[in-house]
Amino acid sequence: MSTPPGPRRPDASMTLLTSMLERPLDAGYQEAADRRVAAGLPPATPTRTIIVIIMMVITGFLFAVGAQALRPRPTALASVKAELVSRIESLQTEGQEQESRVASLSREVDELESLALRQAGAASLTEAIEDLEVQAGVVAMTGPGLTVTIDDAPSAKRDASAGSRPSSGFESERVTSSDLQIVVNGLWGVGAEAIAINGHRLTSTAAIRFAGQAIIVDFRPITPPYAITVLGDAARMQQLFEPSFAGVYLAQLGDQFGITHEITASDDLIVPGDAVTRLTSAQPIQPDSAPGTTGTGVASTPATSEGQDLPSTVSSGRDGRDSPDDGSQ
Repeated sequence: MSTPPGPRRPDASMTLLTSMLERPLDAGYQEAADRRVAAGLPPATPTRTIIVIIMMVITGFLFAVGAQALRPRPTALASVKAELVSRIESLQTEGQEQESRVASLSREVDELESLALRQAGAASLTEAIEDLEVQAGVVAMTGPGLTVTIDDAPSAKRDASAGSRPSSGFESERVTSSDLQIVVNGLWGVGAEAIAINGHRLTSTAAIRFAGQAIIVDFRPITPPYAITVLGDAARMQQLFEPSFAGVYLAQLGDQFGITHEITASDDLIVPGDAVTRLTSAQPIQPDSAPGTTGTGVASTPATSEGQDLPSTVSSGRDGRDSPDDGSQ
């Protein structure tokens, strides 16, 4: 009578894995280890021998040399770029300091001019000059208005390889100088009294241009988001702007390229004065030869200066680049 077979092992069908787990050492290595044990030696050669340590040191040295060799070395172009970036940052800092100094000196000059006119008995001329300074954009203004904030598409910050917009040179999802020109002109058209972009006042001589992928206002670079501060009747301007060409164009930028914009109203906005407005020509007016003169023989209208007239139009070339007369209002 045969004995019934015992229960089958659960891992009977996995002989390869079983043998690896139960006998992890290769048969040849196991035989060599048995011979060493029979001879009174340890089963394996110690790993802390001099040869092993030397080989480890040599291997680590080779890895270090290889990593150093694969490390990108600074080229002459990279050195020149770093030097240019350093010089640009230094000049920008110096330029900001000089602008602050010019603004401070201009305030002192204005105070001395006002004092001299009062002492000369020409108070009406002082008022006329102050009124024309407001029109020329050389003094700061406060009041109600709108803030139009325009920013590049979120994907533009992640994908630097995006294609260019036709005839603009800018990446497809970035705001261009022409976009700002169109929006600014649209805001002037709906009754804006004063406009600034990122704190830079726009006057009749202000220019919105570009240099590569950067937008510059009066040769001062600005970065996104672009905050356009507009003084005027907020409700009326917003009501007229949205259905206008500029408003529809701004909406299409969002639909087509993902460029974002936001329009908010406020009762207390500040538009700074243009610190770079300067006198370019002057012509004396003889007493009683034209209206607006005073009894002292001094004209009650100031000499021609940059930014005196109210807004002109920003124009854009057919190829998408700014034309030479692209001053904003």
